[in-house]
Amino acid sequence: PRGGAQETPVAPPVAPPGPAPPVVTPCPRRCRRGGTLQSSFCRSHFVVTGMIQSLSRGGGAQDAPQRPGWAVVSILDLYKWGGDGTLGGAPPPTVGSPLRLVLPCGLCPVLKKGSSYVLMGQIGDGGPLLPPDAFVAPLRPQQQQLLGTLSKRPCRGGP
Repeated sequence: PRGGAQETPVAPPVAPPGPAPPVVTPCPRRCRRGGTLQSSFCRSHFVVTGMIQSLSRGGGAQDAPQRPGWAVVSILDLYKWGGDGTLGGAPPPTVGSPLRLVLPCGLCPVLKKGSSYVLMGQIGDGGPLLPPDAFVAPLRPQQQQLLGTLSKRPCRGGP
């Protein structure tokens, strides 16, 4: 510029920060459920049997940050829903109703649309979730009787 005047650089406007990205659980190298039906029952915040109606795996690679996925489950049976019958203030779902579960890993647990499972999970900020090591197993008729028996026993020191 002429006359010795200097132009002062103008900083671009700063956009307000958006919402923080959801916390994502790192995916393990191999998808593997933790524990057995009996040992996982009391550790879990909820225990349901249900059929996978729809499924989204989120995004990202196994070693990279990713978006969590979700699964919508049609409830076949409810065996546990928090310690006092509510979970995070939410009333228990009814048989036949849909339940949306967050899949923090996006890759685990392995689920297939149209298949029925025993699902034991936790409650997080975004609602019911299935961490990568959650107990998830294909539903078999003999499991229903065992789950009914476990649901009648008190859990010591569990959620």
